[in-house]
Amino acid sequence: MTNASRLFGRVLPVAAGALFAALSGCATDPHARVALPPAPEEPGSVQTARTQSTELFFSGKALALAGESDCARGAFRDALETFRAAARPGNPADLAFATELFDSIALYRPAIEAGSRVAEAERPPAEDPRDSLVATAPLPSADEIERAKKEVAAAPAGSGFDIPIVVNDAVLRAVAFYQFRTPMAFAAALKRSGRYMSLMRGILKEEGVPEDLVYVAMIESAFKYQAHSRAAAHGFWQFIPGTGKRYGLKRTASYDERSDPVKSTRAAAAYFRDLYEMFGDWHLAMAAYDAGEGKILRSLQRTGARDFWDLSAGSTLRRETRDYVPFVLATALIARDPARFGFDVVPDSPLSWETVTVKKSTDLSRVAELTGNTLPDLQLLNSELRTRSTPHGVPSYELRVPAGAAALLAPRLASLPSAPAVTEKRIVVKKDESLQKIARRAGVSVAELCDWNDLPRTAKPKKGTVLVVPTKRQAAPHDALVSASSSPKGEIRGVPTPAAAVTRASDVGPFTSVPATAVPSRTAPAALVRVPLPSRISIPDEGFVDTPPGHAGAQAPQVVRHTVRAGDTLYAISSRYGVSVDEIRRQNHIRSPQALRTGQTLVLSLATVN
Repeated sequence: MTNASRLFGRVLPVAAGALFAALSGCATDPHARVALPPAPEEPGSVQTARTQSTELFFSGKALALAGESDCARGAFRDALETFRAAARPGNPADLAFATELFDSIALYRPAIEAGSRVAEAERPPAEDPRDSLVATAPLPSADEIERAKKEVAAAPAGSGFDIPIVVNDAVLRAVAFYQFRTPMAFAAALKRSGRYMSLMRGILKEEGVPEDLVYVAMIESAFKYQAHSRAAAHGFWQFIPGTGKRYGLKRTASYDERSDPVKSTRAAAAYFRDLYEMFGDWHLAMAAYDAGEGKILRSLQRTGARDFWDLSAGSTLRRETRDYVPFVLATALIARDPARFGFDVVPDSPLSWETVTVKKSTDLSRVAELTGNTLPDLQLLNSELRTRSTPHGVPSYELRVPAGAAALLAPRLASLPSAPAVTEKRIVVKKDESLQKIARRAGVSVAELCDWNDLPRTAKPKKGTVLVVPTKRQAAPHDALVSASSSPKGEIRGVPTPAAAVTRASDVGPFTSVPATAVPSRTAPAALVRVPLPSRISIPDEGFVDTPPGHAGAQAPQVVRHTVRAGDTLYAISSRYGVSVDEIRRQNHIRSPQALRTGQTLVLSLATVN
């Protein structure tokens, strides 16, 4: 597809009124055709036909993304027919426009064929609380919220954002949650952010969307490439398989591009461009990223809400989606100045690499031997790989190696033997078999079993289910496996305590941010870019309701004791403290979740999330 085709498909703004009118008609009659604009006054009125075809294209695009497949087909068909009737045979300009129109419509063929995305379940957070910063119940205490207000109020001047920052009670609850409920999990994500932050920001900037959308990746995965949810969302940006495929992310038994920081970020940027075109509002685009376009479109239609905050005040959105945008904004506020909010973290060093073209499947452990690096370093750089070798059956593969290693490796590649093919075997689940028992019987780890079958770690396969597992392969050299990564490591030095506070909650710092409806600068005509930027972030009309500060005790630095209460579950406890269920069970010798007793005291080492 040409650059002009992509430009046609993504640049022009969609008219919200026409969009919702089209959706309303199709929601009641899936076979209804989008009403055609008045026909051109004469066959030669090419410009009018172009305008009408463009409007029909954007109606069709919005319908396709919202899952109205039949209506989308009708709109796209009408767009083609409207221009065909007015096009001048042999005219180069008309031929170019027709080609762009056809290619742009072809972009949305997979969405139409996939049917309605509305039917997809809203994506839950990653199943391991350490793999996501999206909480299921952000309910910090009044004292914790008050301290968060004071921290935000004391934020320094000059902090600019290119996403719209709003500070209201929902955002302050999210800030307090990260500070006082899951501080170690958030600190660990800040530490990992050093590897990817500059890389992802650069890609988002190249793709013409706000750089601060990087905080969506931070809350989705905590910058863990292997993060996985029970809805099969995976990777840095937590793409589910269907959406990942729609935006060009490939997935095979050998690799999953959702785990690649470069490819997944470009896909996320393209997705956000489309979401912005649909909604014209960055907060609604973020909500749609979490819940799905169809869910947000229908909720707006049903409620008549003007923006995300109006929509979240109602009951049409699930709790997770109502909290999603506040979590993104809270993450942006804290990550821009962690020390102000009590986080003393040294980030990991940014990833840097060179690429070497390998023309046969190559074992990463052999590459580690030749270059004097470690297997963990190579796996981190090539995080899309699902096995320990480069893919079989491809003409070539661009292998990433640490900076400075390419010249050392290139002349030695020919001497490396081809990695043995990873063959599969199928096993049938027996009655009452857990993932651990299945993995033990198959001779693989639970992680491998889940990755090969796209299962969450909490799955309970039914009897008779057929699973695929890799057969055993030659072991890697001992040194390559046991060596720790040689990359410079960051460090978590401190997490928030109640001590850091300022006296007033109403003096919110003079941040700058774009309006919620700001148009991406690269993808919109200059006349549509919204200027100027506001000098202060938005404050609710009613202001903040001050709560008298309490006398909270000092927070334990590393180890806490939790007394189990009626209704507590291991997952709820893990979500609260940012420690995995497995870690809680290991530390407290719990063999079964059913063994949890009311009144039992659990000892939790928060340092385990480092």
